[in-house]
Amino acid sequence: MIAIPDAVGRLSAALGGSPAAKLAASALVEADALGQPRFGISMLDEWSADAAPVPAREGSQAIRWLDCSSCFAPLAVASATLDLTEAARQFGIAAVFLRGVRGFGRLAPFVRQLADAGLLGIAGAEGPPFVAPHGGSRPVIGTNPFALAMGQGSDRVVIDVATSTATMADIRNARVSGAPLPEGIALNNEGRPTSIASEVAALLPRGGQIGSLLGLVVELMAGVAGGGRGDPKGRGVFILAFDPACAEERIDWQAKLVGLKSDWIDGGGHWPRGGSLSPEAELDGDFAQRLDAYLARMTGQAGR
Repeated sequence: MIAIPDAVGRLSAALGGSPAAKLAASALVEADALGQPRFGISMLDEWSADAAPVPAREGSQAIRWLDCSSCFAPLAVASATLDLTEAARQFGIAAVFLRGVRGFGRLAPFVRQLADAGLLGIAGAEGPPFVAPHGGSRPVIGTNPFALAMGQGSDRVVIDVATSTATMADIRNARVSGAPLPEGIALNNEGRPTSIASEVAALLPRGGQIGSLLGLVVELMAGVAGGGRGDPKGRGVFILAFDPACAEERIDWQAKLVGLKSDWIDGGGHWPRGGSLSPEAELDGDFAQRLDAYLARMTGQAGR
């Protein structure tokens, strides 16, 4: 067994020991702890000692467009998130558009970082076409996750959802296991519903037209405005940050957030937390062995 803080500390050191390294390490370890190893330390398969750093912000820039195709993706997204924090405090609102981003895992840890800094964070990622539009029969956009976080402590809200009925990882796992898919989530090459993973040519949007339009919003932001659509080097990601404290008219947004949370829960709703974990949580011996193997490889490469 290994405690989460110990795992994060060891991985953070191997990634360079910077604040961005700690955020990236936290995001990867958390995914494994939540039972999502596809978005966890398996991402380290793409790490290399000669990966390029994310370019630092120069001067007064509230909006940036960055090519991250030569970067280790989790570290690139973490670096961009931390840089965005400073820009949002300076300008009140700031955005970064990343392209050429390979797999980096979950969005929740990054928007949560912005919320912990007193900001409202919004993010989305587009990817290879695998989801059909509502009413359509062929893939046009990716699974296009969307995330938002606001508030601190127990009142913090973190929303992180895919805009499709499933993920590509779900389909890959079902193909390996041979398990049938739930009805109504996928189409075959003929545009007909299928529950056989090996036949899947397109997923359907989550929630019908609403999910389809939210996926389109992510595509417009990360794929079109950010330039990520169709980039063979990786996907497009956008991250926005707002500083409510910059409002010209004083708004007690924290009190409003507390009131909304109370109304939401009283109305029978679940207040989303984005999968955050207790620092006391531990990971099993299998994870510890995998982490040791990755760290040995990383240390060996870095020492060459």
